[in-house]
Amino acid sequence: MKSKLLLILACLTLAAIGRGAEYQIIAHPGVDASSLTKADAKNLLLGNKARWDNGVIVRLAVLSGGKAHDDVITELTSRTPDQFDKYWKKQVFTGKGVMPESAADDAAMLAYVAKTPGSLGYISSQTEASGVKILPIQ
Repeated sequence: MKSKLLLILACLTLAAIGRGAEYQIIAHPGVDASSLTKADAKNLLLGNKARWDNGVIVRLAVLSGGKAHDDVITELTSRTPDQFDKYWKKQVFTGKGVMPESAADDAAMLAYVAKTPGSLGYISSQTEASGVKILPIQ
């Protein structure tokens, strides 16, 4: 019985390690950052950090739904996608923020981020990130 339990725990641990991120954080090529901490990513996604270190305004874009969206929001903001949406609606209603740009899919996200200075977004890890800068989470 003990050996079965240990085997199950080992399999679950290996599955968690092998999973990896299901998304890539991307930014406009002109953004001066080369990586982000999890805290930086959370602050950017929640609008608590409105400018990059060089003073350029952050233009946040989010996917309208899907696995990458759910993973980014839950892993980096510690909120559900619904809580994240309600948070931003409250920020807009109280005058504390501007709703993030919404992208229907990875192609729309890539197009927006590639053409918009200061922009930050994310795409699925399976999508080739051409024309943008990938910002790994440290």
